[in-house]
Amino acid sequence: MPISIKDRVWLKLLLSALIPLMIGIFTVVTTIHQQKMSSLQREQEKQDAHLLRRQSDNQTAHRHKETIYATYLDDVTKLLLSNNETKRLVYIRAKTLVTLQQLDSERRKDVLLFLYESELIYHNPLKTTTTLLKVNNADFNGISFQRTEKVECTFKFLYLHHVYLSNASFIDCYIDYSNFSHSLMYNTVFFKALLFRTSFKFALLDRANFNQAKFYQTDFSGASLAGCNFRDAHWIHQGLTFTSANLTGAILSNQQLERSILTNALLPNGTWGPIRTTSLVVNGDAEQDCSLQGSTNFTGWQISVPGVISLLAYNNGNLTDQYGKCYFRVTPSYTLKQSISASQDISFDEFTLLISAGIAHYKASVDFRCSGNQYGYMELTFVDLYGLRYFPVNNQTKTGVAMELLTISNSTHFEVRSVQLKIAFIRNTTYTSINGSAEENYCIADNIEFFILKRE
Repeated sequence: MPISIKDRVWLKLLLSALIPLMIGIFTVVTTIHQQKMSSLQREQEKQDAHLLRRQSDNQTAHRHKETIYATYLDDVTKLLLSNNETKRLVYIRAKTLVTLQQLDSERRKDVLLFLYESELIYHNPLKTTTTLLKVNNADFNGISFQRTEKVECTFKFLYLHHVYLSNASFIDCYIDYSNFSHSLMYNTVFFKALLFRTSFKFALLDRANFNQAKFYQTDFSGASLAGCNFRDAHWIHQGLTFTSANLTGAILSNQQLERSILTNALLPNGTWGPIRTTSLVVNGDAEQDCSLQGSTNFTGWQISVPGVISLLAYNNGNLTDQYGKCYFRVTPSYTLKQSISASQDISFDEFTLLISAGIAHYKASVDFRCSGNQYGYMELTFVDLYGLRYFPVNNQTKTGVAMELLTISNSTHFEVRSVQLKIAFIRNTTYTSINGSAEENYCIADNIEFFILKRE
């Protein structure tokens, strides 16, 4: 059907209006695109400028750390050449602690190597630890060592007691006769490491990785090993010592556990290992060093007046069956002394986990037999982890010739770490003089015992 003249007029008008509309739309789109490109270009320029500033700041910080490290090496080297060894170590310690806080992990690693190679943290077995640099509280977090074809990783006699060593790594390294005790070592990696004759006593090693490591005479007593990975690790010849260690959630096979010492330890499944039930007193039964004539050699004990207390052998067969062969004895040859005592400091290192869990109690006991103007006395003075002494608890004999058992028992405070046990032989001062012979005025003690027990 042919287009009419009227329709042709409208079509021309529509085409005439469409052309400028398209030009306008194109102009708007082009303008928006140009604005967007300009915005992106400005953003890129900002990012480039920020990256340039960061690179410049990083270079400045790197140069600053290099200067700090170089100054540290220079200062410590000069101190090493000084004559006053005591002051020298004090100054080096202060300088080391301050410097480590300003360095990154790579330079901290260099500081550790410098101290080790300078024998400041190399514990030569022929020397005491007093000759070493005290690095306790030193920040070695994040340092990384790894054995490669070109780089060795060997540490013998490394002394890193009580340092910060979290997120560190000793991959495929050989570590022997070294000490990491009391150090904070969360997430530290010992993958494929050889760990021989090394102490991790009381170290905090939660989530540490010992995958495929090999151990020989390594001690984890008192350590926290929650969540540690011992997968495919191997104990050479002897089992590992996990006495009083926290192994909650640790990855350990049944075979590995069977070849380990687990006394007082918290096992991976949350149960307790075997609890030690023997007395913690050394020579509490007086069986060591005693004789019929009387011995004054005391294994394990400190004597207030040497030579006055004796270790004697029983000559009564009935007592021998019940009390063993020997006993402690005091006679009134010390009339000018009001009290003679034997004391012993007992560490709770084997029970720290049990005590900290609040499920431990103690029991102390001693068999006394006193006559005349003598009586026996037992005293316990507990010491906490800060070295503070608790008020003493005590008990004393009340009767005469018959053998009397003294006991003291109570819950153990979660912060205690040791106790001083004292056995005293005391002259009753209400007597103006000693009546009777020495055989009628005496005091004997036997079976001195102290236990830490798990409360059921």
